[in-house]
Amino acid sequence: MYTEMTRRLFLFVFLSVFTLTLAAVSHAAGNKVYIDLAGPAFKKLPMGVQEFKDLGPAPRSAEERALRESIRDELLDAALTDLRFSGFFTVIDRKAYIEEAGSAGLKAEETNFRNWRTIGAQALLKGGFLVEGDRLTVEVRFFDTTTERQVIGKKLTGSVKNPRRVVHYFSDSLYEELTGSRGIFTTKILFVSGSGGNKEIYMADYDGKNAVKLTRNRSINLSPQWSPDGNKMLYVSYKRGAPYMFLLDLTTGRDEPLSVRPGVNISGRFSPDGAKVALTISGDNSPELVLLDLKTLEYRKLTNNHGIDVSPSWSPDGTKLAYVSDSAGNPHIYVLDLLSGKSRRLTFSGRYNSSPAWSPDGKLIAFARSDKGFNIWVVRPDGEKPVQLTFNGDNRSPSWAPDSRHIVYSSTVKGVSSLKVIRSDGTEVARIDTGVGGEKAPAWSPYLK
Repeated sequence: MYTEMTRRLFLFVFLSVFTLTLAAVSHAAGNKVYIDLAGPAFKKLPMGVQEFKDLGPAPRSAEERALRESIRDELLDAALTDLRFSGFFTVIDRKAYIEEAGSAGLKAEETNFRNWRTIGAQALLKGGFLVEGDRLTVEVRFFDTTTERQVIGKKLTGSVKNPRRVVHYFSDSLYEELTGSRGIFTTKILFVSGSGGNKEIYMADYDGKNAVKLTRNRSINLSPQWSPDGNKMLYVSYKRGAPYMFLLDLTTGRDEPLSVRPGVNISGRFSPDGAKVALTISGDNSPELVLLDLKTLEYRKLTNNHGIDVSPSWSPDGTKLAYVSDSAGNPHIYVLDLLSGKSRRLTFSGRYNSSPAWSPDGKLIAFARSDKGFNIWVVRPDGEKPVQLTFNGDNRSPSWAPDSRHIVYSSTVKGVSSLKVIRSDGTEVARIDTGVGGEKAPAWSPYLK
């Protein structure tokens, strides 16, 4: 054990050696150095990721051996996925490793760091696991191979039914240690798929794994959205014959109607405090935006025109809504100030602008724009500096991760739809494989407990 000041100094050396962009952040106990997520691009850190070591006694049966091997493989795959997704690391091919898996212990004094430096690894991740019935204990350690010191180590427990989630918790801790910001590795994504013949709603981990079906009504289910605490889901369903809005409690499974007025009830979004829902219902002239108070169940009309007003997205402070309206002709993005009731137009280009999504930090609004095909764009809330992020395929329905760095969206190429993730600066496109197929309308969760 070394002192907090020594640990902070070591973290400074660790990050400096790897030529990462650093930013000093003042704390009461001293200065801690982070990777600056807003700084210029930095060189990715080459690192080794050792296979997880089975810390239990020899398996007593072929079934137990198969279970442990499966857990070991899942732990390693989750670690590799998280490290690559972070954008900070390049994982060295395991064929180059000198230290064989399981040949050394997990601690710094049990590791030959010279072997890892020889193959160019400047960081190293090692782990071990113990299976006791349905209980899984995982120990993970992250080292700087140059100073031969441990940067962070965790011992976590979970279920043998979901080994990946244990690693995701460690990845969240590592990310926060290096950046000062929360990791998104334990977040989840909602999406719609019609691969089974009906449009049903699913939920998966951020990387697409562990997908589960949430609706089973064999109807058309659309537009899933999270509550601010991540415990509930808004969605639109035709299971009663018309587009009504429903509320599903993800912790209890309770499913109840929320807005069933005559006509359409679509595009629901929770307010940041969870007290209201902005949605579109049929109006006297055309579909209009309204606020539904979840306590009183009273509706408050927000727009009243001859255009179609849909897809509201709240600003993080709850004072504004970005939305789509064709009141000026083609669909464009507008921003409504809820205090003054005044709207202003945000976009003036493109044949069709849709699905605005306000970033959690409030700095950008993502949306889809069609000229010849749909692509994902971002723009500042004042309408300045629009930037196109995607250029190929048919790309729609952007949704922000809670870190405001990543956007998930649906992408259709040659008639096949899937989910992809891109950073807000347009780099590092990655496809999410859920195993379901035909994924559309994604919604990234808030940080989950």
